[in-house]
Amino acid sequence: MNLSLTKRAPYAPKLEFVERKGLGHPDTICDHLAEQLARQLARDYELHTGAVRHFNVDKAILASGAVDIGYGGGTHRKASRLVLVGKASTAFNWKPDPEALAVEYHARLMELLPDAEPGAFTVEVWLNESSVDLAAIVHAETVAPLANDTSFAVVSMPRSVLESTVHAIETSLNDPAHRAIAPIGRDIKVMGARTGDDITITIACPIMATKVQNRSEYDAAVDEVQIFAETVASETAGRAVSVHVNQADQEDSVYLTLSGTSAEAGDDGQVGRGNRFGGLITPYRPMSLEATAGKNPAAHVGKTYHAIGYDISQRLIAETAATETTIRLLSSIGHPVTEPQVVHVQTAGSPDPEAVERITEDCFGDWANVTQRLINGEYELY
Repeated sequence: MNLSLTKRAPYAPKLEFVERKGLGHPDTICDHLAEQLARQLARDYELHTGAVRHFNVDKAILASGAVDIGYGGGTHRKASRLVLVGKASTAFNWKPDPEALAVEYHARLMELLPDAEPGAFTVEVWLNESSVDLAAIVHAETVAPLANDTSFAVVSMPRSVLESTVHAIETSLNDPAHRAIAPIGRDIKVMGARTGDDITITIACPIMATKVQNRSEYDAAVDEVQIFAETVASETAGRAVSVHVNQADQEDSVYLTLSGTSAEAGDDGQVGRGNRFGGLITPYRPMSLEATAGKNPAAHVGKTYHAIGYDISQRLIAETAATETTIRLLSSIGHPVTEPQVVHVQTAGSPDPEAVERITEDCFGDWANVTQRLINGEYELY
């Protein structure tokens, strides 16, 4: 294996920005449903044909609709439109049914947005036949197929204090138990900034129009979000954190929602424009711009190499003297996915080089289980 091991200083930039788009953000909705579709197709191909076949459904667009909204409620003037797009092999004795999938994924969207009216969203699924050359790569009856692309992945661990804080705030606000008592929607966006030890958090959080009757009730709901977020942030960061909520509010303009997402009127969505692998957007870290959601879990290196990079990082930190890691993996199209073109392991700390090589080879040798863990949703892809 072409492995390079180098040292780096611990991750400690003087300035740091981190962002997370919540599950109701239009971009994250696209990621979530594209990935759900990919996992379903992989299971269905295994069930009906004996193996995961060629497909990719990593293209999706959510076009916003229009609403009339105010305190106490409102109406949808135009439905939002979600289109899931991809390629799927039909060369076997089973093929997916796009019309049935459109119905199913409309229902899944409603589960994701429990406050939405079904008529406020339409869903389409477009699946065309896989290209012959790429389909042949995955159709080979092997545990590890040939790489579908020359592409790279990069994973850094563990999370910084700011990264952990931003992640904890969004997931806590969007937790079903919290949303059951708070009048908030799912389209929560959290931006964190750190200068030295000082952390500032900016949150955009929609308030359900049907649950506030006037500006006073709206302001009270925003204040509750701020207090809750400050508590989560300070517990996670271990120090006081400054939190600001819905800073764009004006005297005659506030962040109300009918469905829980800005896709109802104000924002469009697309796969790959939101959180990167690991659930955050981290401009101070090396990142791949590859969208992992919706890609084939057996052969698409833009997805699988991120999962393997994560596995390598976890084991290096747990089993060696490495305290931090950055893993970069580069594939080579047409070559076995288990034989990367380059593996670059950067660590803080002093791990034994032989242990690094052994762990890396073990993780690549676990390819079949990596695929199954991806199908089972065991990695945080967005």
